[in-house]
Amino acid sequence: MALFIFGAGATRGSSFVNPSRYPCLPPLDSDFFTQLQKVQNPKHQPLIKRVMEDVVDLFGPNFDVTMETVFATLEHTIRMLETTGENRAFKRRELVDRRNRLVQSIAVVLEGSLCRENETGRSSQTPRSCKHHNKFVKDILQPGDDLITFNYDCTLDRALFECGNRKWNPRYGYGFTLGARGRLLSGDEFWSPERPATRRKTAHLYKLHGSLHFLVSQPNGDMRVKLKQRPYTKQMGNLKFTIIPPESQKAYDKGVFAKLWKEAAVAMREARHIVVIGYSLPHSDLHSTALFRTAIREDRLQSLVVVNPDRGARRRIRSILQRGLSRSSRVLSFDYLQEFVATPRRTWEVA
Repeated sequence: MALFIFGAGATRGSSFVNPSRYPCLPPLDSDFFTQLQKVQNPKHQPLIKRVMEDVVDLFGPNFDVTMETVFATLEHTIRMLETTGENRAFKRRELVDRRNRLVQSIAVVLEGSLCRENETGRSSQTPRSCKHHNKFVKDILQPGDDLITFNYDCTLDRALFECGNRKWNPRYGYGFTLGARGRLLSGDEFWSPERPATRRKTAHLYKLHGSLHFLVSQPNGDMRVKLKQRPYTKQMGNLKFTIIPPESQKAYDKGVFAKLWKEAAVAMREARHIVVIGYSLPHSDLHSTALFRTAIREDRLQSLVVVNPDRGARRRIRSILQRGLSRSSRVLSFDYLQEFVATPRRTWEVA
């Protein structure tokens, strides 16, 4: 079995991404605010304006910061006020409001970059399909394979829904605790292919930072998960979803996420073949780095494939996973998802 690890670059490499036709691109951490300002839908403009004002207020008009930097700054400023007390310039409630607006802006930019436009030019409720992700599911993914993604979007989920016959079953594939008669999970029918895999045969998709279609609640002490049918659609009020924002104190060891991270560690420990697609393993993501370092087994890997045009990112991935490599391991690199999915699995799945 193989383990596939997806990052933001995998969504950025989708077949529908066309800057000359759709200026708002699936965001990377480094250009999140650039893409946010390209969203055209009028209903989102008040929020976008407030978020950009928040960033300018914190970093100045000529800011050059990533989304993670802004989240971390707000996180530590809020924590500092809890220690030192509020002052005239900084109020805890105002900072919490800024953080909440920033969380909502993630959904805004994903809707703007991933959904089809309707006849008025505004974002519709229909996500675009990616030919490359679909080809990956049809031609490369096998029943029982494991997938890890750090993305909030549902591009991979949609490909599993469209092309995952007898390979994917969302009831069992996400790794959630189902409870008696499966009562702790609902909405999986919206993400199930026409012929879902059995519980024993399904691929597993561990969304370690959450997803825009996850909605976690805790009525009567039970941790329930609903898989929303329309992950990006905002109607009245804020869009509700459950994610781990890119802060330094990520809650990966609490609630439903603790089980997902544990399952992901098992998948990494057992993997003979690892394919990393569009994930750069940034230095600031210490939690993911720790997972990679501790879960990989010595000399376990028969092959490692890194799909990323950034040579520095490829070196970083190989360095952190080097414990799993032996002299006989095959190590391959591809620049783009399109190239990888055009290559037969037998090329890298050496025995």
